[in-house]
Amino acid sequence: MSGISIERIGEAADHLITAPMSNWTILKGIPLLQLYATARQKAGGGPLTLAAASQLKARVGAGDTVLMVSGFIMRDYGLPETDGPIGAAVLARALALGLGAIPVGVSEASVVPCMRACFAAAGLIPAAMEEMRSGRNRCAFTDFPVDRQAAEQAAIALLDDLQPKALVAVERPGAGRDGHYHGGGGFEISGFTAHTDALFAEARRRGILTIGVGDLGNELGMGVVAEDVRAQVPLGEIIAAEQPADIAVVANISNWGAYGVAAVLAALVGNDAAFHDGVEELRLIEACVNAGAIDPVGGMLRLYVDGTDARTNAAMVDLLRSLVVLSQREGANMAGYQSSWKK
Repeated sequence: MSGISIERIGEAADHLITAPMSNWTILKGIPLLQLYATARQKAGGGPLTLAAASQLKARVGAGDTVLMVSGFIMRDYGLPETDGPIGAAVLARALALGLGAIPVGVSEASVVPCMRACFAAAGLIPAAMEEMRSGRNRCAFTDFPVDRQAAEQAAIALLDDLQPKALVAVERPGAGRDGHYHGGGGFEISGFTAHTDALFAEARRRGILTIGVGDLGNELGMGVVAEDVRAQVPLGEIIAAEQPADIAVVANISNWGAYGVAAVLAALVGNDAAFHDGVEELRLIEACVNAGAIDPVGGMLRLYVDGTDARTNAAMVDLLRSLVVLSQREGANMAGYQSSWKK
């Protein structure tokens, strides 16, 4: 990118996605910035969105697969929440348009239709696994087992078959110390949650890049901040996820964390089309809800994510997009603007 420091873009993106204005920070008082500080320190000290985007750019090329793991099923409903599938779709779009990658969504069989709807609303073209390499901007989907032993076997088979360059989990349940999955209220959800920890564990054994995006600490990849979650988050001793990621992106809403990574990646590759805008965000949320996803705070089929209305989510997207546009279009103008001071 020309004329604008990518580090400053990353700092701005991190600042936006962690501004304390969400359900967990306002209604629950979660010390999100402390979790963020720990995750940042463990990722090398720089902006988390930049750390994730830089690693994706370095490791993923045209035609490479990236597994996008998402979906957090709401107890008693059997349906996913709106946080997760949308963020996974937005980052999948950035990987496809920005790097030429082929995103493959991974979730429970019941959640795959919602994932497919979100990826399609983001502009990608769903295809069967055997057809995902025919044509541009394709994506594919696969379900994953709930049973631990079956999941361990499926992880080996899936990684052997697709040879992904990276795995990204967005608002995906992560198992705690007891080996079980838990909702934010401490209740167990293992009976209907696919054991995707096995997929991350096997990927890490193989040296494949893993990125986890979360907003509370019970999400896959948030093992990076498990000690802080246990010490500072209500019910943290129960819900803290144990499986770490190479980079854990902590955000107010997990979708926003994925948006921050996607925005910085778009800036890195010099392609603002790789990141969506507020109008597209509204369409994404509507598509997700129409596919059966629930706002977990309201407990309703409404155009909200984690208790935050669609217009606020769209405003966040437009703020992030302004960073991408600034990085691509204003470099030359800035140079002229600065030189004018000397006259």
